[in-house]
Amino acid sequence: MPEEFIIPQQSHSLLMDNKKICAVIVTFNRKELLKRCIDAVINQTYKPDELFIIDNASTDGTRDYLFQESAIGSVPSSVETLTDVSTDKMKIRYYRLSSNQGGAGGFHQGLKLAHEAGRFDGFWLMDDDGYPSKDCLKRQLPYIDKYDYVMPLSIDIDNHENLSWATRKKDGVKTINVDELRTEWGELMPFIFPFNGSLLSNKIVDKVGYINPKLFIWGDDYEHYYRCLKAGFNPVTILDAEFYHPVNKAPTVKAFFGLVDVPFVESPLRFVCLIRNWAYINKTNHRYLSLCKTFAAYTWLFLITRRFDLKNYRLFLASFFDGLREKFDRHKKYLK
Repeated sequence: MPEEFIIPQQSHSLLMDNKKICAVIVTFNRKELLKRCIDAVINQTYKPDELFIIDNASTDGTRDYLFQESAIGSVPSSVETLTDVSTDKMKIRYYRLSSNQGGAGGFHQGLKLAHEAGRFDGFWLMDDDGYPSKDCLKRQLPYIDKYDYVMPLSIDIDNHENLSWATRKKDGVKTINVDELRTEWGELMPFIFPFNGSLLSNKIVDKVGYINPKLFIWGDDYEHYYRCLKAGFNPVTILDAEFYHPVNKAPTVKAFFGLVDVPFVESPLRFVCLIRNWAYINKTNHRYLSLCKTFAAYTWLFLITRRFDLKNYRLFLASFFDGLREKFDRHKKYLK
């Protein structure tokens, strides 16, 4: 593992009483959504001991809002410093990055800070655009000793009868219906969709390490998940623990005579990260068939479906081979 990443059953009530949990929220220019997420964390039936907020250099007044809420008179201008912005409702630490380092950089820094604090048994990770149900952590926590990586179910933030994204049943057929999935799997599901409410034990962070900050956005969650699997952990989703998240709206384009949906975004920043990161993840996990399928699908998309879209095909090729060569700086030219 790269050096930079290294780091008898009890009753449910006793297990929970003994666990100190740090919640970590990564945010970037979504102050109003962040407020909602913070409120949901503060009002948990089993409240985390502390909340760490990692700010990717937001410019929407996020920092001013947090210092105002904590009743700190003057707002320090320093960055890369863990600052106490606690209120009477919860211990809150705020860390402002000097530049936008994406979700990957934010989660890397947040998990690292919380882990190095040395006072927590588990780490509860989430983005700012979703929020946990009132008893989400309470329902996850009893499983943490057995599985070390415990997810809540991701539910459509606007329609709680549906999932945030289609999820496979035991027969491999996908569904978006919450009740149908619960009927199929029962208490827990033997796979996850990180990081929307991921609860990681201190043990798993010690062994597997932190999030890879080089990936910036898209795929950093699965790269860490695959490292967990390689290390012998078996992350699970607890189906009665709920986390509300926007529906997955990643755009796709039809290829191979309409038989295949190929993810494609017009934003060069997002497209570079999408292709590079998945090429890297597939290579490092020896998923060579997936690599070949990806190459074929995008070659068809740009040369056939989009009729020799050479500009985007060149960007695809550059990003694809960046991932194979573990070169992670191309996205920086598209940062504003």
